[in-house]
Amino acid sequence: MNSFLNFLSRHAMAAMAAGVFIGLLAPPLAKLLAPLLAPAVWALLVISLLRTEGAAAMAHLRRPGRVAGLLVWCLAATPAVMWGLVSLSGLPGGLAAAMVLAAGSSPLISTPALGILLGLDGAFILTLLIPATLLIPLTLPGIALVLLGFETDVSAGDLMVRLAVLVGTSILAAWALRRGLDAERVRAVGPELDGAAVLILIVFAIAIMDGLTARLLAEPGYVLFVTALTFAAYAGLMALTVLGLAIFQPHWGRRLILSAGFTAGCRNLAVILAVLPAGADPDLFLYFAVGQFPIYLMPAILKPLMLRLLKNETISRRGFDE
Repeated sequence: MNSFLNFLSRHAMAAMAAGVFIGLLAPPLAKLLAPLLAPAVWALLVISLLRTEGAAAMAHLRRPGRVAGLLVWCLAATPAVMWGLVSLSGLPGGLAAAMVLAAGSSPLISTPALGILLGLDGAFILTLLIPATLLIPLTLPGIALVLLGFETDVSAGDLMVRLAVLVGTSILAAWALRRGLDAERVRAVGPELDGAAVLILIVFAIAIMDGLTARLLAEPGYVLFVTALTFAAYAGLMALTVLGLAIFQPHWGRRLILSAGFTAGCRNLAVILAVLPAGADPDLFLYFAVGQFPIYLMPAILKPLMLRLLKNETISRRGFDE
């Protein structure tokens, strides 16, 4: 089993992409795994917190203004920007609400690990991920549902309670595991934990496709349109963040700017989906389901570009220093 988890850890991107298409091509398997959606999100939160290396992130925390500014951008400004855009677009209410909720969510749990594979600053991404995950039970209902005025089938208070339970219990579980395992033991099983996270991501990717194949066959044009919107939102939030930082904070350096951009684009749709009631607008579920395609595919698409940009930056800095 350990060798299998190590294999998944080494081939994370290919395995994650395969999971999405397995769920799409095997509807019975997606239906079978559908009840595991919420537990999968919870387990990913626990693994991410368990893998947190506090010392590696302390250097970034010495500049709290930088972290706080990006948290405000990701949790408050981007949903406001998205709300402004969808308000002018005439999109259906459920789809518009899904886009605002996604733009106000915390970064994806696996973002630090994916960022490292892309050559980005995993510790910096982690310093954004943890507080954002802790804050969304407070920020998401208030900003996306109350302040932005979206009416959904779940109340702000109910969503806050559901998110608080999901995040709070995962923190307690990770804390209990850390108390029972010393730091060296956690570090030693790191590759296995990473492989377990990839396996859980595959299970989640398959399970979230439940019902999508039938809707794709019934409304192929609409499903493809929504899929295109998810790619546009992912790339748009990333590009807007990178462009803004490149203009106003160029001294951060290319690696931090690209890390912030990747974090802003790669949002945790699963944590929202895990707390939505079964009777919510079908377009919410559709957006969060097809929204897995950019989440699972974009890292592989971005990797050559990221590595090239960071390599060029390294060469440029070496030449400048010399």
